[in-house]
Order: sequence, then C-alpha cells, then structure tokens
Amino acid sequence: MSNSPAASQHRTIIHPHARHVIVVGIDGLRPDMINAATMPNLTAMRARGVSSKDHRTVFPSETRGALTALASGARPETTGVLGNEFYSRDGSGLLTGTDTIHDWRAGDKRLIGGMVTATNLSETLAKNGKSFAVVTSSGQGSFTALNWKGGDWGQTGYNVRHPAVGFPPELAVDIAEQHRVPANGLDRGAEKQAVAVFTDTVWPAKKPDAAIIWLTEVDSASHRYGLGAEGMLASMRDCDIAIGNLLEWRDRQPEKDGIVIFVTSDHGHSTIVEFISVGDAFKEAGISADTRLGDGVDVLYRRGRAPGFWLKKFDKGLLQGVFDALAVQPWYGATFTPAIERGSHEGILPGTLALELTGAAHPRAPDLYINLKGDGTNNAFGVPGTSVCDAGSYSGIPLGGGSHGGLHSTELAAVLIGEGAGLKSGGQVIASRTAIYDIAPTVLEMLGLKPAASMTGRPMFELFEEGEAVEAPVVTEFTAAIDGKVSRIVIGHVAGRAYIDEADLLTENADKYGAQPKGAELQS
Repeated sequence: MSNSPAASQHRTIIHPHARHVIVVGIDGLRPDMINAATMPNLTAMRARGVSSKDHRTVFPSETRGALTALASGARPETTGVLGNEFYSRDGSGLLTGTDTIHDWRAGDKRLIGGMVTATNLSETLAKNGKSFAVVTSSGQGSFTALNWKGGDWGQTGYNVRHPAVGFPPELAVDIAEQHRVPANGLDRGAEKQAVAVFTDTVWPAKKPDAAIIWLTEVDSASHRYGLGAEGMLASMRDCDIAIGNLLEWRDRQPEKDGIVIFVTSDHGHSTIVEFISVGDAFKEAGISADTRLGDGVDVLYRRGRAPGFWLKKFDKGLLQGVFDALAVQPWYGATFTPAIERGSHEGILPGTLALELTGAAHPRAPDLYINLKGDGTNNAFGVPGTSVCDAGSYSGIPLGGGSHGGLHSTELAAVLIGEGAGLKSGGQVIASRTAIYDIAPTVLEMLGLKPAASMTGRPMFELFEEGEAVEAPVVTEFTAAIDGKVSRIVIGHVAGRAYIDEADLLTENADKYGAQPKGAELQS
C-alpha cells in the first residue's frame, strides 16, 4: 500500500525559475492560529503568495520522524524513522531514540539498512553538484534529521543551540565568532539569531542552492504554556519577527527574483486533558510489558499520544490480549495492526484498521498502534482539539499543555505557504492535499533535478505559476468495528498519493458502519 515513486507521476514541463529555494520551518505551528495579530509578516506573505489549505504531516506526528520525511521526500514506511522513538527489532530490546546525534550515529551502525532507509536531500543535491545548508535553533536530533550525513557530502549545517554539531568546522568557527555563540550554545528563543546566522554568514560564504532554517520555539511554548496562552502567542510573534527579517533580507539581494521561500511546520498540536498509563492497563490485565525487553517481558511499548506495542515473539493470541486490555479503557482510540491481507483496509485483529493506511508500515513498525482518545472540545483559551496522552516523553508538561504524535486532525494539520519565482501569487489557496513529504520533491523540481529513487512524495505542481492543477481529492473513510466501537481513518487521495486527514473512534450508531470503506477502494 506504499505510495508510488514521485518519478512515476506525469511530469508537467516546467521551466524552473528558482535558483535558490529556502524552506523555513516553525516547529509545531498550527495553520488555524496564524493571523495578523500573532504573525503579521507570515500573514502578509500568505496574502502575496500561495498556500495549501490542507497540508499534512506524517504519522506518528512527531518531530524527528516528520523532519526525516521532509528531508527525504518519503513517509515513515520508507524512511524507517517512526516518530521520536521506535523499536527496530534489532534484538537489543531497547527503543531507538532520536534526541542526540549519538542516537543517530549509533543507530546507523546497529540497524539493518542504517538509521534512515531513504536518501536525504543533502546526498541528492551533492550528487547533482548542488549545495545545501541547514541552520536550526532546535535540538540535536531535529538538526540531524534535516541534514543527515550532510557533513559527509560536503554540505553546511549549524545549530545555534548545539554549535558543536556544526559543519564544516571552518565555517562553524566563523559563525561562533561573528554571532557570539558560546561553546555550549544559545538558550531557547534563538530564532532571530538562527536566521541571522543564515543571512549574514552562511549565505555570503556558500549561497546554497537549497536551504532549511528550522525554528523550534513555538513547539516548546505550546507544550509548556498551552495553545493560545500568552507565552505561546509571544513565541509565535518572535518567530514572525525572524520571518520578517528573512523576507527583508531577500528583498535586498541582487538574486531576489530567483529566490523562493516556503514556510512550513512539521505538525500541529492538541491540548492534553488527561494523562494515562498503558503500563497500568497491562498490569491489570496480567500482561508483562515494559519500555524495554528483558527477562520475563513479553511486550515492549513506547508511550506518548500514539503508543506502539512490539511483541518479543509474535503470537496472535498475545496480540489479541494486548488489544483486549486496551479496548476496555475509557481512553481507547482508533487502533491499527498489519493488514489481514495485502490491499485490505482491515487489520489482522477484528476491530482494527490496517497499519498500512497510516503510512508507517515499515518493518520496524510495532505490531499494534493505538491513537489515544481525542475530540474537538475547546481548551481554556478557546482553541479546539483535546486529547489523552501517556506522559512518556511529555513528562514535565502540565495538564493543558500541547501534545502531538497522534492522528487528531489538529496534530496532522500543518502549514505550507510559498512566495517567489515560479510560484502562484496573489494569495491563491490550493485546496487539494499536500504533505511534508512533498516538499523535497518540489525543491528538486524547482531546481531542475530528478527525485531520488526512494522519494515517494510528489512535486506540488499546483503551487507553480505554470503548473497544471491536480484532480480534486478523493476522500475515503475506512472503518473497522467491534463491540460497538468503530476505529475510523479518513484519507484524501491526490495523484496516487495518500494524505491522512484524521483518525478517531466512533461509539455511536456503530451498526451503520460495515466492513467496507464508504468511498473508493484504497489505492495501492
């Protein structure tokens, strides 16, 4: 059920106008929260340029998996990076983390196929004689996901919060000196400094053909303060100032007519209204489960908004027991297991949907994913979208803070706004479906390059000034019911690609949902 390669899409003849493509990422920014009060510069850019009404991220909707998808042009089913942590079935019994550069390098040595089983933009551009730069104000893991092995390919990378991971070393030394970056890095809130590093030092030194500037502050503020809280809104305003600085810089450049700027985000957020423990549910059910596999442990699990479960040794009876322990909980949500047969939308357990529908069916994927309960209720600040979370990596985040990782519509919704040479203008809004994994193929198309063989996203021709419109999305609802509980996922199909709109659990009028999807069959 994987998406067909980008190269297989009918290619409209486009004469790229872009000489430089810059992607600016604002971690965790929800598109419905952008307005003239919170982000005047981005709002004005949207009014001048083109935007996607229904831009999506990947599942799990977590940063390191999403950024790997961005830079690889493929979903987790291809990249192998399933969110911020996953079990790679390597026999270690330990979850593979993505927080630090050491996690990535150690994983690359240990895992079959390496840490990432897809080709990064850094490699594709280098093989075509093109330069690439990544500048971030993020953690080490996000920086590494965006420019995986970039140093090996002669590309440029700098993280203002973790300068020791920058490359090449000569440029990293210049940046630290010119921008007074201490050896231990700048504190959070360094988005303006990250943009300045790019405009004032990286650009004059390298003039990269493609670049990514990633700003992480809105995500951190959403977790800490909550969606719509003043602390979160202040972070949005600070990021908007950084975007304004970049746009002003572009307008001063002799090459301004050949520069394209995209602004995007890697996921949205929902508001946490309850913390739960899947571990406690297993204890009550008499199932031996832990976050690592050891003696006497039969099930390894990851926590968060969409807990995943790996069996030490596959046994359908045990998997049924795991499902049963979850299904009786008040926080039970849409659940996924491997497809009962190729092309089916049903999972191997009754009442579950096929894991392949999520775009995360890599060999490293768990035997069962559950998308914990959520709904459209407003939070204390009037922002819609609430959910349940197993604390996990969210430890320290207060009740009412933002969360992501699941399939709530507010977590999957992301930002895509573009302006510059070769793009539509005048505030046009594209109402197809686009996704984070379409960005890399689009960057390559604008630079006149072919996609890597592992790219399964598509060039977003509908954003191009001379591009042909794509067909309207075919939206399909897939369901699987048991005991009056209906797991549901809604997917929009465009140009042979699948874009997830949302997944949830229905408990009312369950008898009206049969075994067949309501719309067209899943496209393979």
